[in-house]
Order: sequence, then structure tokens, then C-alpha cells
Amino acid sequence: MNGQAPQQQRPQPRPTPGLSPADVAAIIERELVRSHYQPVVSMMAQAVIGYEALARASHPFTGQPVPPPELFRAARACGLLLELDRLCRRKALEGFRALPRRRRDQVVSINFEASLLDQGVAGSNHLLRAVEAAGLDPATVAIEIIESKVRDMDSLQRFVETYRAHGFVLALDDVGSGHSNLERIALLKPDVIKIDRSLVQDLDRHFYKQQVVRALVALGHSIGALVLAEGVERQEEAIAALDMGVNLLQGYLLGRPSEDGGAANGASRGEIGELAACLRQHAMANAVRSKEWGRRLEQVESSLLAMVSGVALADIEARLREMIRVHPWLECVYVLDENGRQVSETVCAPHKINYRGQVLYRPAPKGADQSLKRYYLLLGAGLERYVSTPYISMASGNRCVTVSSWFHAADGRRFILCADFDAETLE
Repeated sequence: MNGQAPQQQRPQPRPTPGLSPADVAAIIERELVRSHYQPVVSMMAQAVIGYEALARASHPFTGQPVPPPELFRAARACGLLLELDRLCRRKALEGFRALPRRRRDQVVSINFEASLLDQGVAGSNHLLRAVEAAGLDPATVAIEIIESKVRDMDSLQRFVETYRAHGFVLALDDVGSGHSNLERIALLKPDVIKIDRSLVQDLDRHFYKQQVVRALVALGHSIGALVLAEGVERQEEAIAALDMGVNLLQGYLLGRPSEDGGAANGASRGEIGELAACLRQHAMANAVRSKEWGRRLEQVESSLLAMVSGVALADIEARLREMIRVHPWLECVYVLDENGRQVSETVCAPHKINYRGQVLYRPAPKGADQSLKRYYLLLGAGLERYVSTPYISMASGNRCVTVSSWFHAADGRRFILCADFDAETLE
């Protein structure tokens, strides 16, 4: 003992079980990383417009595949994350340059480990030099960032601005997942927004997912970004995403990752052609259904108006109850005066009302002010009739479509008949 208190060692984070620091170091030193390329498809162009490069690694001693999440966790734990990330990026660029039959206008998306920006690497220009060394134009390289991994917003913004100035495409990955920040999307103004696969899975079956995707598409387009849906595995998911304004698709439906990128397009042509045929069929069926839906809705609306036109206000509610009895599509009906004040009770079909959350969802009472509702405002602006898009009814919590129309009561005064139709039935 020399009389001095022993220095405390800082606890070192333990690497991922099953992959030692020596394993990670050997993978990096021997460059046991290669890239597989998954096609990104534009259905408007009916073509593969680029690829995402996905890292694949082999264990240095067993030769077995190493799952990328496990490899990156282990690299982070033993302080080799930067070296691994740079190796993966270089391999992605070199492999893309060598893809057979690659078109010069195709783009490669490479993943950038955004948490490294918190370590002060934002100004290194290492990625720019790697792209130049690979002989690629920065305009054909998209940098994918998961912004939620970065705490230092100034570094993230500086990184984005630097690489945008060099001509790179900037993409935000996993948007819509648990930790993504919509404020950062508006601040960074990416060129591409990639909607997370958790939202895309079963998109055609879940109304709430559809509304989130619509909102993300609207946000993306408002800042001039293309919107990509990743993880598309079924035609129905692809069609739903495209119906909502998504620009680009990526997923097993259109091509699995491979070292040759599906021989640079060839493997995806059949899938693209098949999906294009389904889209044409879907569009024609939608047009026929929309025409039939409109015709039936007009017939029902005419019948409803006939039941209240010329009727004394005191007798209106009895007519509303009769409407509910004879028209199975109806969920609720009610009447407003010219000022948007509700002059009847909201008469509802008992079997359609689902009070999930008694406080949030309940029919509006007689006397309620509906003057800020769109179905009143547009009629007040001069329309004779208004049909809403589907929305969640505050009366029931169900998806509904509201049709509002003017009519005259027995005393000659004008009123508005509002009829809420079950959206599921209409579809």
C-alpha cells in the first residue's frame, strides 16, 4: 500500500450477452459486414426508385449471422459504435455502386446512427468523404436518421443543414413510432418521411391508424416532403397507404432485401405489375361504389326531407323518430335553426349508440349551439346541401357521415335537417 486511497473505477457498461468486445472488434477489423438492399417503389412511376441498405454481419469465429440490433447494442456497450457505423456506411455505399444494372437516377438510403451526434461528430464530414471515395453523387444518397435518438438538437440541426447543403437527401425514419417528435419534423424539414411499420401493419383494417397516417401525410406534404410507408407486406396495406396520399412503398410485398438488390429491379417488376393491376381494379371499384353510394344517399335524403318539409315544429321530433325506425342506415337525426341552434332533441337509433366513455360521447341536447360545426357553417355560407367525410361522432363514438340540408317548416321558416349515417354501413 502506498498510503493513497485507491481510485474508483468508473463502471463499464456490459456488452450484449453472446457477443464479446473482442467479437465486435474482430467484426470491424476483418470487415465482416455486408449490405443487403431492399427496393423502394414509386407506384406512380411503377418503378424502383432506390434502395435501403441494411447491414448484415457474420460472427468472426462461428460464421453465423449476427442480428443487427444485437451487434449495434454490443458495439455501443464496448465503445465501438462509431467505428461500426462508419464501416456499415462504407460497405453500403460500395455495394450500391457495384449493384448490377443499377440506374444512375436511383437513390441509396443509408442508416446513420443519430445518437453519435451527441458525441460531437456533426462536423467531421466523414460521410461526405466516404461518398466521394465511393464515386457517388451526394444527390443519390439519402441519410436516414431516427431523430428521437438525439438529445442535442443543435448538433442534429447542424448535421442536417451541412449535408443538405452538399446535396444529400435527408430522411426521417420510424416516424409515428413511440418516441418520434412531430415538432422536430417541422423544424428539420426532411426530404422524406418514413412512416413506421407499426402504423402500416393492418392499415386497411384500423380507422385510427388511418387517421394518424393521413395526418403524417398532410404534415409531410405541407413541408414539401415525400412520404414513404415501410413494412408493407400485403396488397391491402399498400392500397390503403396510397389512398391516403403516401408517395413511396417499401416492404416484403415489393421485394426482400438481397445483396444484388433483386438484380437491381428485376425481382420487383412482377410484384409492381401485380400491385398496379390491383390498384386499377380498386380505383374502378371505388368509382362504381362512390356513384352507387351517392345515389342511395340522395334517395334516403329526399325521403327524409319529405318527412319534415311543411311539418309544424312541434311535430318534428315525432317525424325524426319515424326516420330512425324506417331507415336502418341512420344513427342520429336532429334539426337546427338558421342560427345553428339545435331546436330538437338528438334522436338516435338505440342499437347504434355505444356510450364508451359517458362524458365524452353523448347526443347533444335541445338548445345546443352547433354554429361552429362544418355542416352548419357551409350551409350558412350558401350551400343547399353538405355531405361530410367520415369522422368520429360525439354523439356515439362511432364513425359517421353527416348530411345536412335546408327545409321549410309549416310556418315557412327555414331549418336544417342533420342526419348522421353509420359510415361502416355506407362503405
